[in-house]
Amino acid sequence: MNTTQFIGEHLWPGQLGQFCVITAFICALFSAFSYYKAVRTENKLIGESNSWIKIGRAGFIIHAISIFGIFAFLYYIIANHLFEYHYAWEHSSLILPTKYLLSCFWEGQQGSFMLWAFWHCVLGLIVMRTAGILETRVMAIIAIVQACIASMLLGLYFGSDIQIGTSPFMLLRTVMQDAPIFASPNYMSFIHDGNGLNPLLQNYWMVIHPPVLFLGFSSTLIPFAFAISALWKNDYTTWVRPAVIWSLFAGAVLGTGIMMGGAWAYESLNFGGYWAWDPVENASLVPWITLVAALHTLIVYKATKRSLPVTFILFMITYCLVWYSTFLTRTGILGKTSVHAFTGDGSSLTYHLTTVIGLLLILCIGLLIKRWKELPRITTEEATVTREFWMFIGSFILLLSAIQIAITTSIPVWSPLAKMITGKDVAPPVNPVQHYNSIQVWVATVVALLSAAVLHMRFKQSDGKLVAKRLAITGSMTAVLSLFIGFDQKINAWQYDLLLYAACFGIVANIYYACFVQKVNFKKLGPAIAHLGFATVLLGILLSSFNKHIISYNTLGINLRFEKPTREEMLKENYENVLLYRNTPVAMGDYFATYVGDSVAPPDPRTFYKVDYVRMDSETNRVTESFTLYPDAFVNHKGNQSLISNPSTKHYWNRDIFTFVSSVIDPGKKTDTTKFVSHIVHAGDTIFLDNGYMVFNGFNAQVKDPRYIAKEGDIAVSAKLALYDIKGLVKTMQPIYYIRDRYEYQVDDTLGAKYLYARLSKIIPEKNAAEIMIRQTNPNSDFIVLKAIVFPFINVLWLGVIVMVFGFLLSMIRQITKKDRKVITNTPDITAQ
Repeated sequence: MNTTQFIGEHLWPGQLGQFCVITAFICALFSAFSYYKAVRTENKLIGESNSWIKIGRAGFIIHAISIFGIFAFLYYIIANHLFEYHYAWEHSSLILPTKYLLSCFWEGQQGSFMLWAFWHCVLGLIVMRTAGILETRVMAIIAIVQACIASMLLGLYFGSDIQIGTSPFMLLRTVMQDAPIFASPNYMSFIHDGNGLNPLLQNYWMVIHPPVLFLGFSSTLIPFAFAISALWKNDYTTWVRPAVIWSLFAGAVLGTGIMMGGAWAYESLNFGGYWAWDPVENASLVPWITLVAALHTLIVYKATKRSLPVTFILFMITYCLVWYSTFLTRTGILGKTSVHAFTGDGSSLTYHLTTVIGLLLILCIGLLIKRWKELPRITTEEATVTREFWMFIGSFILLLSAIQIAITTSIPVWSPLAKMITGKDVAPPVNPVQHYNSIQVWVATVVALLSAAVLHMRFKQSDGKLVAKRLAITGSMTAVLSLFIGFDQKINAWQYDLLLYAACFGIVANIYYACFVQKVNFKKLGPAIAHLGFATVLLGILLSSFNKHIISYNTLGINLRFEKPTREEMLKENYENVLLYRNTPVAMGDYFATYVGDSVAPPDPRTFYKVDYVRMDSETNRVTESFTLYPDAFVNHKGNQSLISNPSTKHYWNRDIFTFVSSVIDPGKKTDTTKFVSHIVHAGDTIFLDNGYMVFNGFNAQVKDPRYIAKEGDIAVSAKLALYDIKGLVKTMQPIYYIRDRYEYQVDDTLGAKYLYARLSKIIPEKNAAEIMIRQTNPNSDFIVLKAIVFPFINVLWLGVIVMVFGFLLSMIRQITKKDRKVITNTPDITAQ
């Protein structure tokens, strides 16, 4: 046992934080047990059941307070730079701006689980007050899930092989106990700063994107818990309305979080866009797709009492997929296929997450098997021209879409097993964008058509002629609109022409439904607005992706030496990137781009590269537009030492010009080996330069220059130098020479555009001459390699996201505020099979 007394450590916040971790875990289990006992006694002993409910509530409230305490103590440790704690040392530093302190939570594994648990507590407290008679069953599920998450933070060790969770309050000397520095009781005197936050996460999107995304993940638990509660007690009526409300909330928030991630990628990563079918992106998208499918089958069940079994299955799949996505992104299994998955040794976490997923599957499958024959079903066939029929078809297609994405994303998981069986390696697709797009374009087309058409039908029975009339009108209007857009945007691939028609149909048909069917009854427009937003998203994706084009073509034929897996990729990148020498304009599309220079602002590790863009009228040769972009880049010292570049974008209403730096000279390795060259000149003499010449026009004894502050006794003079190039006079330069207290001083004059430095080194009175020192650097020694992409009409995509989320929320408010009709359970066409 180590009895060394270490100097300078602050142990109390870590000890209190770890106490909160243990308390949170114990109270979650206690609350789950109490609620379970309340469920078991609710139909027998009312008084005993109420007592267990009160105990369960108290346990969950203490659990929530403990989770909030974990957050508070860890924030205190990070904000006060207590680097004796490994989490603070690993993810923060003294120079980290205060606004990014919260991002330190999301960078580490433990912080992500804390955020997840935090939102579960908030949602659980709301459910506790609103669930009514379902509180006991729903809260029992929430509490047991919270115990599973809290166990991820325990940091308990049994022997050398078994570990349960990883505590965020572990000391640095515990994690790195073999390092010689920790043999000293005074080791804190050697630790002056932390490892720092990954610069990629030092972005305002990464302050708000993870909390919103994890709120979306967390909110999927609530409809799942209501579904389990229904199966638990064989109660298939009271759970429906709250499950609809929470599904709408989860769909809105999770969808927002996913697209916030897309916006972060668009603004901060050199993906070349907002979506790259990265495995981590897919892992968050798949649960949202199945959640939307579950929501629609639940609405079908609410209206017609059909599709209950598939609704339960979809809610179960959704929540299990949330945990599975956590498994994919946290265990490091996607480390070689994703640019932003967690990496490292995740063996203990792998077993831990696998155990939780296994328990969830056992719970779900067990309940389904137990209740399968008792689930109410309608024996009659539904009519074809009805909402429920096509909503079920649409949900089934969404499920197939999710399965395809999940299977391909999971190749690193199942490929070892496939190799054992077949003896062949299964690798992820070489071009994932092309692979997914070739399949998902058909899904998007069908779902867009269905989401537009289905609102014009009714549940149970529709007027076929009226539906056909409405669809004919909207279909004809769509044909005109899609033809106009297709010709204007030159969309000439037939599968994308179909997608264009489907997206336009979704827009036209939903607007028609809102205006002429619902008569703009705002309270009832939630579904139409959500579907309208979805169609607008598809249109934005199509317009911004199909005609996305490069304007940074390498017309000089210079080999830029990109390292790519295949020769084809290398040639493609070489052709799509342009070399910009400093102060040398290069034609890029309709613009001339000029790399002006770079700047740094320590301690920020990024270097910002200033690139001026000018558009000129071809007839008058006048500048019609100009702007400046500042893409930045840095060497990621927390990764593989590779260059990480962040884009800079010029936004227009109808397009974006997206630029990022592909290659640079490391600012820390830039050297200037040019030297000053001496020239002895008389008045009227010429000094020849690389790209012009300079004339010495004598001296100026009256020096009035802000670069020189005269003092009594100074003797000062400046040289009059006129700089010329092929177009004529460029500038007059006046380097200064002065004597102060018998010492000689010089003030150089510079001209950055010519990389020119002039110095009046000395005056030679006996020859009526001067020594002019000239230094002119080679502009080709400073350059960047830039890629520029135009995204047409990308704002249509962002508008669609806003409209879709608004539709979700409007539907949720409608469900909360409207009075629910009395549920009829003994309908003649329902049988228990």
